Amino acid sequence: MAIVIVKKTATPTQAVTPSQQKRTIGHAKPLPFNKADLLKPGRLKPGHLMTLFGISHSTLYKRRADGLIPPPDLKEYGRPLWFTSTIAPFFGVKG
Repeated sequence: MAIVIVKKTATPTQAVTPSQQKRTIGHAKPLPFNKADLLKPGRLKPGHLMTLFGISHSTLYKRRADGLIPPPDLKEYGRPLWFTSTIAPFFGVKG
């Protein structure tokens, strides 16, 4: 008796649209930022502050709670944002 091996054909996969992607909620991630850009007007996310201060997300939020980092200037969609003019004095940058 002969054995016949049949390969399954792959079923076509559907493209995943951004609305179908699983949204993951996690800690802030460090974002690239140059200290020279503190002279320019702009907004900073927690990840930018983590890069500037060289700290982790937990240290950032602990320092905020202790008052060592100023409270955010505004919140956009529930996320804290700081103006560069608020953070610049911590690095000796005067605008």
